Amino acid sequence: MLDEAMIVHVGVATERGPLVLPMAFGRIGERLYLHGAVANGLLKALGQGDACVVATHLDGLVLAKSTFRHSMNYRSAVAFGPLHAVDDPAEIAAALDAITDHALPGRSAEARSPNPSESRATRVMAMDLTEASVKVRTGPPSTNEDDALVPAWTGVLPLALRAGPPETIDAVRSPALRAAILARAPRLGGSFQVGEYTIDTDPTRLDLDRVLRWIRDESYWGQSLTEERLLRSLHAAFLVGVYDAKGTQVAIARVVTDEVTLAWLGDVFVDEAHRHRGLGRAMVRFVVEHPRFADVRKWLLGTADAHELYRSLGFEDAPAGRYMIRPRSDNPVATRPIVSRA
Repeated sequence: MLDEAMIVHVGVATERGPLVLPMAFGRIGERLYLHGAVANGLLKALGQGDACVVATHLDGLVLAKSTFRHSMNYRSAVAFGPLHAVDDPAEIAAALDAITDHALPGRSAEARSPNPSESRATRVMAMDLTEASVKVRTGPPSTNEDDALVPAWTGVLPLALRAGPPETIDAVRSPALRAAILARAPRLGGSFQVGEYTIDTDPTRLDLDRVLRWIRDESYWGQSLTEERLLRSLHAAFLVGVYDAKGTQVAIARVVTDEVTLAWLGDVFVDEAHRHRGLGRAMVRFVVEHPRFADVRKWLLGTADAHELYRSLGFEDAPAGRYMIRPRSDNPVATRPIVSRA
């Protein structure tokens, strides 16, 4: 639970009363690290007594027919114990790297480490994870026979933390940023074996360099693709990859959908060395028959040369004039937004 959390809330007793603040953190083994400015009042108080550190994940709103039975699906971990100042320079450096890499794995190797002045202004605290408690709530709302006729909707509204498209300053060349976006992409779930190949829905397995090369250099539809635009297209899509026995990615497909009305199947690509083995057919069938998409009313896709493949999987040619498309335009007048940001 700690590793999945992006922040923790830290509570401590001070001379003025209890104080709780959200903080970034890192973990090395069974030791948790916090950091802040030397003048930080909370960190000063942490060294004077016990503290508690809380990580909470909100997974859904549980809505019953009675407000008394409303709840939330969540996972919560609370660690207790003293927090002490870290004085060893080597441990301080390792702790700061752990805090940085917890938020964005691998980032400490890409960015500059603190200089001596910045290090002197930073206090690092540690807590040994020897005492903790965990509480979890899952499942649907509880029911009461007296509420059976109440017309209010009942069920669970799932919630999830997801990364948005990168608001880039530099051209995207950061493995840590790539990994963070893929780690927070929607997860379709499940896998399927096709001979020596595995169809997998874990977005973190994707080899983005291979995907970029396939779509930009070898497809007929993505010649203008950049790394930044690829990440923007992946962050909110359901992603499926195919991997050989060595774990090398050999195919990809991407689905953009509201999961009810419409699903767009795009960027279906099989590496040339692995074609004519049924991988494209197996991957597309796995996607369109996935239980997550059971309620989708209509699938759309675009193809210039694979009509027979898609017809064999239930796709039909679009009736002439039935669908319209508004292509991307490089005309600044045509693309000027009607609604501007305040």
